[in-house]
Amino acid sequence: MARRIKDRVLLLLAIKPPGKAVDFNHIFEKVHRDCGASREEIKKALSELIMEGYAQQAGNSFIVTEEGRRAAWELAFDPEMNRSYRLVYIARWYYRYVEDLILPFLINRPVSLVKVFSDDTDPINRVKPIFSRYAKQKPKQYNYIRTKKDFWKYIDAHAIDFIPYVHSNVNAEYPDWFIIDIDAGDELKSSERGFELIKEVTREIYSTLYEEFDVKSCVKFSGGRGFQIWATFDQPLGKFDAYRDAVKLIQKIVEQRLEERYEEFREKYGTIFDTPITTSDVAHAERRRRRILLDWSSLKPEGDVRAAWSIHWKTGLISVPVDPRKILSFDIKDADPRIVIKNLNRLRHLFELPVSSSVMLRKALRPSLDLFFG
Repeated sequence: MARRIKDRVLLLLAIKPPGKAVDFNHIFEKVHRDCGASREEIKKALSELIMEGYAQQAGNSFIVTEEGRRAAWELAFDPEMNRSYRLVYIARWYYRYVEDLILPFLINRPVSLVKVFSDDTDPINRVKPIFSRYAKQKPKQYNYIRTKKDFWKYIDAHAIDFIPYVHSNVNAEYPDWFIIDIDAGDELKSSERGFELIKEVTREIYSTLYEEFDVKSCVKFSGGRGFQIWATFDQPLGKFDAYRDAVKLIQKIVEQRLEERYEEFREKYGTIFDTPITTSDVAHAERRRRRILLDWSSLKPEGDVRAAWSIHWKTGLISVPVDPRKILSFDIKDADPRIVIKNLNRLRHLFELPVSSSVMLRKALRPSLDLFFG
């Protein structure tokens, strides 16, 4: 018990920004809430941490040392520790490695954020998320990240999940990115075989974009149980509705290609899916419990989407880029932040969005658009 109290105190100190002092009353309030420790037990834990070189005292406040911050590392993956602290600690460690990779998706555009704090009733296993899209005042005050300093200021405030708008100009008539969010119905999501089918469909979508429309795209894991395919164009497809229509068109073509493989899929996956396998109907979730959704709902004004390299606030997994040639071999554990950092040299170039020609997709959507764009 004493060691666990000391661990909780250390992790609480370790999530604070460098040099940030924490007063004793705050430490007592949080640690007592998590495990019922008394003031004397917490004072003893602090004394031991100071003797071990993991903390320093400044008046009635305490500061973690760099050695103490390193010693807290293993606690970030200890399920007995406060979950929000673990996620904040992981964010503080992980984003140091990928800040140059994630920032291009965040800089100079509105960004939605998810901040995590301790759940009121179960701080060990659950978090209390605070979603921030913009300040509720007139005119709207959007969250902007213009520098690395801004980025870390949000992390200091417990932001761990970064979800940029699909357009950088708040008055834009079309998105900067073309995004297909691949999300399975509840029955498929709850099944390991269902996840294998999601990967099959993701690969088919990627191939369809390239083979049918010469669109070069990038693939990433969502951080949950799905994938996203992103592309960007030399000329816009049209306004927002054209982008949504493009996803619906691609879904129909993908399904035609999948239809030729229904028997193969039944042999591999049995009866876990309905046919058609895919849908672009974002409503009526009850109708797609055994189908895979090609979701276009982020392609709208103020639509947002989780950035590549961001931490998913629910799972603690990374929305990690995936090599399109290796989608079928992707494993959930590949999105563990420790594994992502270990494989960073191999992964870092997988989400550099190439600019694709929009000509073929525009023609398939609305031939008259060629007259407009020239």
